[in-house]
Amino acid sequence: MRPTMDRPPTIRVWRIAAIIHASIPRTVVRTPTVIEHRRDSVQRLPADRELYDLALNILNIFLEPRRGATGELEPIKCFRGQCSSFAARHHIDFARDFLKTMPAEGGAIPTAAILAWIEQRRRPVVAELADAESYLEALSA
Repeated sequence: MRPTMDRPPTIRVWRIAAIIHASIPRTVVRTPTVIEHRRDSVQRLPADRELYDLALNILNIFLEPRRGATGELEPIKCFRGQCSSFAARHHIDFARDFLKTMPAEGGAIPTAAILAWIEQRRRPVVAELADAESYLEALSA
């Protein structure tokens, strides 16, 4: 996977009035709206759910669901639209590894780091499949 016109070289994330924003379109879950009723209220940090939703949208850009596909690109129904099964399976880990550790004012995630993270998540699956195949071969022998 290489950066394309659809994938910017960096995903920028920032916060305005307790709402987390990003330099990507929200294809699966829309940007949350927060209404503050009191002027003196303390500015809150984004909740886990908001970070998970953003993570799902980021991963969906890199691994878009494909109609009729199986495996990691299989489409999964979401609140709005569809995401890939890979995005559905790994978005909480992505939020933990990239978004929860980001400073409150925001930051940037290089596309290369996201692609490396995706490849790292794919490796254990390939290793598990190889182990399963050798296990099945040993059983049939």
